[in-house]
Amino acid sequence: MTSLSFLSTTQISPLLRPTKPHHPSPPSYIAPTRRFHTSCNNTNNNHNTTNATNATDTSTPLLLDRRNVLLGLGGMYGATSLMGQEKVALGVPVGPPDLTKCHLAQGGEGVNEIDCCPCYPADTQIYGFQFPDSCKPVRVRRPAQSLKSEELHKYKEAVAKMKELSNKDPKDPLGWTQQANIHCLYCNGAYDQLNSNNDPIQMHFSWLFLPWHRWYLYFHERILGSLIGDDSFALPYWNWDNPNGMYMPDIFADPTSSLFNSNRTLSHYPTALLDYKYNYGDPIPTTPEEKEKRYSKQHVFCNLWQQVIGKNLTELNSIYKEGLHEPKLFMGSPLRAGGTGSRALSGRLESLHGIMHQWVGRDTVPHVDMGLFSTSARDPLFYGHHSNVDRMWHMYRCMRGNKIEFEDDDWLNASFLFVDENRHMVKVKVKDCLNTLNLKYTFEEGEQPWAHASVRKRLVEAKVKPGTPATVQVSEFGPTSKPLDKDTIRVLVSRPKKLRSKIEKEEVAEVLIVSGVQAPIFKPSRFDVYVTTPDGDDRVTPSLGGFAGSFVMLPHHGGKDADATKTREFNLQLGITNLLEDLDADGASKLVVSLVPLLGEVTVGGVSIVS
Repeated sequence: MTSLSFLSTTQISPLLRPTKPHHPSPPSYIAPTRRFHTSCNNTNNNHNTTNATNATDTSTPLLLDRRNVLLGLGGMYGATSLMGQEKVALGVPVGPPDLTKCHLAQGGEGVNEIDCCPCYPADTQIYGFQFPDSCKPVRVRRPAQSLKSEELHKYKEAVAKMKELSNKDPKDPLGWTQQANIHCLYCNGAYDQLNSNNDPIQMHFSWLFLPWHRWYLYFHERILGSLIGDDSFALPYWNWDNPNGMYMPDIFADPTSSLFNSNRTLSHYPTALLDYKYNYGDPIPTTPEEKEKRYSKQHVFCNLWQQVIGKNLTELNSIYKEGLHEPKLFMGSPLRAGGTGSRALSGRLESLHGIMHQWVGRDTVPHVDMGLFSTSARDPLFYGHHSNVDRMWHMYRCMRGNKIEFEDDDWLNASFLFVDENRHMVKVKVKDCLNTLNLKYTFEEGEQPWAHASVRKRLVEAKVKPGTPATVQVSEFGPTSKPLDKDTIRVLVSRPKKLRSKIEKEEVAEVLIVSGVQAPIFKPSRFDVYVTTPDGDDRVTPSLGGFAGSFVMLPHHGGKDADATKTREFNLQLGITNLLEDLDADGASKLVVSLVPLLGEVTVGGVSIVS
């Protein structure tokens, strides 16, 4: 079984030590006393050289596999070009759109079409990306709950100045409105791919999700710093992966602050505990009000708090373990130029990140701001949330010894356009964002309790009606699609091979695939997936077994193929190699997979296992 027992503390930067967060005191989570250490420090002092982009720290204990590490990624790009003049052939890396050809974006349920198009003339010059000068300070991103008063003041001031730019000129590319519209443009169908049949650009549901958002935050952060004249300014991150950060950071809850957004679910403000299993309409028993209504004894409340935290940490542990040797499970699957992602394959980190979007945005229709791709970046908390998503990827790369996730030119050379603090349009590529120190930023780190959480013994019992038999017969999925809207679907699935060796498990992940998922594009949807074993007669108890992952979808534009049906087809891929070991199911030739509907009208086409 893949172990993360070596990971509990990641000392990314020696510049700052974590300070005690300022927030209301919830029932405390006591982390295990065992401590582990990791390091992702780059020993190369010249972070602007081409060899630095994917340089590996040979002193780190995280180097799980130094084989096949590609070096020499980085440097700057060649000649500049004019907007709309670069032509991209099909079957090559995804490239920038023609920014002069922009149309209305789809807002989602309860929101009309949105005009988020910028004003760029056809002769706008595109600059090649250059790494920050070596004399520039390294920006250190810190937990939002731990910002010092001076840091918080600078953050508020920078956001306020960015909003002032939009008040003066809504089309200013450095203003808050246009900065937020970037996400709307690239995630809701406002731009089409070059030389395509009106295939929209979409920066979710594929291997582009993490690098595109990294670049987005990189330029946004630099612009904020420039507005207050501080080269060291760094965005904070909402550390929802740590029990101390599993609530909405209180720095965003002050109505008088530039960080406040009125389009949030008020009942989710501190000290409501973030539950990774949250679904619209769920009660929040961890708020003080719900505690008083539901529980008469404080210890019951504390136990529930601990249970939610424990399940959150276990899910994080599973996401990293299952994806450690198979990046597509963590990051998403390939998307190439001309592809629509019609059968999109998100990584588990992206699926988890969608829960925070739903948690923060309104829990009623329309789910503005954070609950919709088209409006989410209007909320300052979006950037704190995605700063932590970026940090999750950063730690993943450290755990893999900075080994390149996809040795594929169509990923490494995928390119995007962003406006920098000088109002220059800059072309960037995926391969130049792999090492954050080359971009002159890093993260302050602390303990990672999820590194040694375990799924073992965490089995989930299904809610059953009175009179339900002790065991029920299960069968294969069958040839026809099934609706997943009210009742749980439980199917029998054969494994390609049981009792695989350790080497086999490290070389090829065992993957559960839920195929042909038809989900609405303008409404949110979600279902959870569980795995257990049947008895000898292909019967199963009400226990759902172990949690394998979730399908989580926010409203978005689904592409031209989805215009008629208002749905889009997805495949869900979930690694189960380590889960089966935790469930003592490695010797089973068949598994029972349970699909539990939570939100939306979803149809499923099949369930299978590959290895």
